[in-house]
Amino acid sequence: MTNEGSGISLARRVDDPGRAVARRLAVAAAVALIATILCYLLLVRTSLGQRFDNAAYLGSQASPSTPRVTDGNQLRRITADSFAVVLLALVGIGVFRRRIWLGVGSAVAAGIAVIGTDVLKHWVLHRPPLTATDVYVPGNTFPSGHTAAAVACAMALVLVCAPRWRGLAAVVAGTYGWITAAQVQTAGWHKPSDAIGGALLAFATVAAVAALVAWNRPVYVEPSRPHRIAFAVMASVGLIDGLAMVIGLIHVLRDFRRNVPSLLETSSIRSDSYFTGVTLTVFVVVVLVMTLLALLGRVDIDHVERR
Repeated sequence: MTNEGSGISLARRVDDPGRAVARRLAVAAAVALIATILCYLLLVRTSLGQRFDNAAYLGSQASPSTPRVTDGNQLRRITADSFAVVLLALVGIGVFRRRIWLGVGSAVAAGIAVIGTDVLKHWVLHRPPLTATDVYVPGNTFPSGHTAAAVACAMALVLVCAPRWRGLAAVVAGTYGWITAAQVQTAGWHKPSDAIGGALLAFATVAAVAALVAWNRPVYVEPSRPHRIAFAVMASVGLIDGLAMVIGLIHVLRDFRRNVPSLLETSSIRSDSYFTGVTLTVFVVVVLVMTLLALLGRVDIDHVERR
């Protein structure tokens, strides 16, 4: 009887839907982490990547001053105090939903993402001067802490909210995430690689913590329709932005073939690189939010049985 009972218990653990959800989230986190490393190696540690990165930065400096000032003022609202308020709100949502571990986990994930970006930026990852234009840009800025904070908080909200509201949260919070990722470039605070790296790192952190919670806490998969409207909205944004990104990439590659690297680059290279950098960043954030929503769907992590 004991062996039989142990066998049933083992089978339940193996077939537990939470384990399957956790494995998918863990794989997604690993892929995002690898993508972060590739982003750093391709855009920061190669001369061609730095040329694109720096030209995009120079292009942001040539943009009208009003948007740069406005976006800079918006970004200054992301402070330690405002971030702490968001973390408390995430925990509060978890407590309100009686998913305390999920609430704490979502806040911890956002916190790790921000702390991780600071550690990587200041102590681990460096930007060697491989091109002449690097003299015009700030020092090491990879990855972007503001982007990581905005995207991580957006994804943490998607994680902690009720499954039926997850689609709405993905659209609203995800929009804030990609707008912030674009603003750090428009304001001239960061290069494209910084924003993309920050977004990827935020996704990896949230997905990893979500996997950990799903592995250790009860999980219930609601048999209901997926978030079709939310996916349709984000897919539309991704499609339009993706088309613009492809056009921008075509122009950038054409510009780079026709012009040798120079200290100032041409105005065409700067504007094309800036446009492509912003659209590429927005596309990455939209895809990441859609991926997280697809992984979570109607999954209720840290599920509490109703009595």
